[in-house]
Amino acid sequence: MKIVTAIDSMKGSLSSIQANQIVAEVFTTFGHEVSSVAIADGGEGTVAALVENNQGQLLFTEVQTLNGQYLAASYGWFAEKKLAVIESAQASGIQFLNGTVATHPKNTSSYGTGELILAAVEQGAKTIVIGLGGTGTVDGGIGLLSALGVRFFDENRQELPAKGSSLGAIADYSFENVPAKLQQIQFIIAADVFSPLTGDKGAVKMFGRQKGLQAHEIADYEAAMQHYQDVVHPEKENKPGDGAAGGLGFAIRHFLKGIVVSGFDYIAEQTKLTEKIEQADLIITGEGQIDAQSLQGKVPVGIAHIAQKAQVPVLAFVGSCTGEAAQFAEVGISVIFPIIDQVMTLETALKEAEQNLHRAAERAARLLALYN
Repeated sequence: MKIVTAIDSMKGSLSSIQANQIVAEVFTTFGHEVSSVAIADGGEGTVAALVENNQGQLLFTEVQTLNGQYLAASYGWFAEKKLAVIESAQASGIQFLNGTVATHPKNTSSYGTGELILAAVEQGAKTIVIGLGGTGTVDGGIGLLSALGVRFFDENRQELPAKGSSLGAIADYSFENVPAKLQQIQFIIAADVFSPLTGDKGAVKMFGRQKGLQAHEIADYEAAMQHYQDVVHPEKENKPGDGAAGGLGFAIRHFLKGIVVSGFDYIAEQTKLTEKIEQADLIITGEGQIDAQSLQGKVPVGIAHIAQKAQVPVLAFVGSCTGEAAQFAEVGISVIFPIIDQVMTLETALKEAEQNLHRAAERAARLLALYN
C-alpha cells in the first residue's frame, strides 16, 4: 500500500518532521511504501516544513521576544529564489507568555518579528513569506513596523513605545526612517486564521483572552485597536486575515502591501501535496488536538479536503479529540486515532508523545494488516 504521511506538529512535543518519521518507520516495518511531507498552516513548523521539503537552509539572528528579552531566532533561506520564510511565533510566540504583567498584551510587542524581516532584507531577500500562527501579541503590528523604521506619535507629537498600550494613543505616524529597499520586496502573508482586525471575530474579541486579556479589558482594548485602525487606515477596510497574529496581518497588508494567502494552501502548493495524495492509497495526518476550530482550516482538515476529492481515505492521529466523529467524517477524515492509551497528565502526555504515537501507529498498522 502507498501511504503518504503529512502530520502537523504537536505543540510542545513533536515537530511535523518527527511525527512523520515515527509513523513512517512503523508502517514501513509492516511492508507499506511510505513517503512523508512536512506540513504546517502558517504557524509553528512553517519554516521547518518548507526548509525540509525544498532543501533550504536555516539562518539565525538575534531578536527581541515579545517581552523584550533576546534570543537567537531562525528563518528559512532559499538562496536561488532569494526567498526568506519567517515565523512570527519565533520572536512573538505565545510560548513566551507567562501570565505576568510583563507579558500582558499592553506590554508586549511584535518588534522581534520586524527584526527577522530586517535580517532577511539584509540577506538579499526579494520575496518574504511570513507565517502568522501561534503569536502571543495583540499590538496591531506596530512593534513589527517600528523595527522597520515606522514611528508612531501621540497628539503632542511625542513618539510612542512599540507595544499594545500605545494603540489608543496614536495620532500620527511617519515613514521617514523606513529603508527604501522594503518597497521592492514582495510580502506574502501565510495566515492560519482569516479574522478581520476588529469586530466580534477580530484580533481582540476572538483571540485576546488566550493572549492574556481579562474579560473586563476586552471592550477598552477593542476600542484602542479600532482607534489605531481609524488613524492609519481611514477607509476602514476590514479584510480577512487582518486580525491574524494580533493584527500583524493588517500591518503587513496595509503598510507593506502584503498578499494574504492560506498558510496551509501555500505549503501544500510548495510541496506538491495534491499530486502526492492523488497517487496514494492512504493518507495519514494528525495534530495535537482536533476540535471544532480544526474545521476552520487546520492542517488535518485541509489535507482531508484534498484527499476527499481524490477519494483517498484519511487516518488522523491526535493527542485529544473533541467534537462528533460524524463532523470530521463529513470533511474527509475517515477515522481518528487518539494516541493516548492510558490515563496520564498533560505533562506526561507531552513528555511521552514519541512513545504514545509509536504505539498508536502500531495499533493502526496491525488493524490495517487484517484487511490486506
